[in-house]
Amino acid sequence: DEPEVRARLDAANERLMAAVNATGEIFLSHTRLHDRFAIRVAIGNLRTEERHVARAWTLLQAEAVRLAA
Repeated sequence: DEPEVRARLDAANERLMAAVNATGEIFLSHTRLHDRFAIRVAIGNLRTEERHVARAWTLLQAEAVRLAA
């Protein structure tokens, strides 16, 4: 609950969301939940399949690794 740590984590999640969105494959949005930055994945299309959700998760993981390097 240290403010500096929370700010760094929020910034890291914001960079992650921007990196995934920059791929052009999916679009993530965000919200603030209990004053913390939270990435949102909204699935509203009837044609969304499990493979689409899996691809979103893969992109999130890959970009997180890339940003951590």
